[in-house]
Amino acid sequence: MTLLTVINLKSITKYISVFIVLAFAKAVTAQTTSNEEITAADKKNVQETLAALDSVRPTTKKRFLIEGVAGVIGDYVILGSDIASAKAQAKRQAGISDISSCELMESLLSEKMYAHHAIQDSITISDREIEGRTEQQIQYFKNALQTEDDKEIAKFYKKDNITQVREALNRVNRDGLLAQRMQERITEQVEITPEEVRDFFKSIPEEDRPLFGSEVEMAQIVVIPEPDEDEIKLVIDKLKGYRADVLDNGADFAAKATLYSDDTGTERQGGVLSLKRSDPFVKEFKDQAFSLQEGEISEPFETIFGWHILYVEKIRGQIRDVRHILLTPYISVAQVEKARKKLNDMRDRIILNEISFGDAAREISDEEKTAENGGRIINPNTGTGRVEVIRLESDMASTVQFLEKGDVSGIIEETDPRMRNKTFKIVKIIDKITDHKANYAQDFLKIKDLALKDKQVRAINKWRNEKLADTYIKIGPEYIDCDILNSWK
Repeated sequence: MTLLTVINLKSITKYISVFIVLAFAKAVTAQTTSNEEITAADKKNVQETLAALDSVRPTTKKRFLIEGVAGVIGDYVILGSDIASAKAQAKRQAGISDISSCELMESLLSEKMYAHHAIQDSITISDREIEGRTEQQIQYFKNALQTEDDKEIAKFYKKDNITQVREALNRVNRDGLLAQRMQERITEQVEITPEEVRDFFKSIPEEDRPLFGSEVEMAQIVVIPEPDEDEIKLVIDKLKGYRADVLDNGADFAAKATLYSDDTGTERQGGVLSLKRSDPFVKEFKDQAFSLQEGEISEPFETIFGWHILYVEKIRGQIRDVRHILLTPYISVAQVEKARKKLNDMRDRIILNEISFGDAAREISDEEKTAENGGRIINPNTGTGRVEVIRLESDMASTVQFLEKGDVSGIIEETDPRMRNKTFKIVKIIDKITDHKANYAQDFLKIKDLALKDKQVRAINKWRNEKLADTYIKIGPEYIDCDILNSWK
């Protein structure tokens, strides 16, 4: 397989977008078309098909698909309405209008094959992980629709209530996570050598080498408005009161988290989280989670998100099941303006060469990781300072595109949805690389990543071709002429 198969820039954008929206398409519409609910006849067809799955296994007898069912793979049924729904969602969410039913069918077959064999290989997904992903998606929907009303979310997706939306998302997230785990297992041993990277790059004709977008290396200074001491004391006292009520009076911690926690991602589940030491939680939170014994509740402690108390519900080997309550102190307008002035005054000193940008970052920046480096931003995906402009937040990208090497931006105001308050920052452009065709020396890490993905795709295709021989697959007559499905027939 050549690079053209993996990163043909037009088709790869389309296919990646399809995979991204498929989960949303099937989940939030719960197997509906773009405008209509699934028909009673379709529901009956599904029930009949599921009940008859044992009879659909490969035998000497010829089997037929029930009307309304587009295909069967292993234990999974793909409805015709799934295809229509996914196509409508792809157009609405990713702007893809030229995706064909054949291509969507191929994507669905692939996902269901991975999920089917994940179950056969005893790969399991915990209910908490599924529900956690579902809650993240519901919060995403709320942000997109600019509402906190569950009824509005249900109404938008033509459901009677938020429970139905949640159930649909849970079903699809389970299959999606199973498929993801199966692919991870297939590719976990795949590695790439420098020689393979070089051969991969040389195999790409000059005229077909990809165009990489503009990149920047930046340093930043971040100032976060702080609450008054009285507001901090208020939330600490509240948390101490909740803790005492649980310990002394037997109150339910989960109920208090649901009623009072400011963590919108976990409040509905009673503040529940599962974590390992390697998980990307802030240090202070992990320190508390792994320093307490089962059944203990921490004293109030601070993180960048606010103040917490944490209850260790269960210890399962290296995993801690915890619940927490987060309270965020109120920040007054006066404190917000104080933070803005602090940064603006420091910017003036930098422009007048009274202090270097790096020293200024070390002196006042509230972003500790970058402050230690003189404000330099490191791309966590590559380990270098280079970041693609198109991957920046929209406000940041619109600012950076007009700056040149050595320039210092004006004050950029952002609202952190996690902390629900304003932050202020300025950035300095350390280096700027304009749009260019792939260059082996300059873009080695990107080329290495593409080469690795190419090798992983080949490993997955090899696995899939082997599994085709022992997986029951039945495709509806309307897809018989799809060339892309030839290997599935």
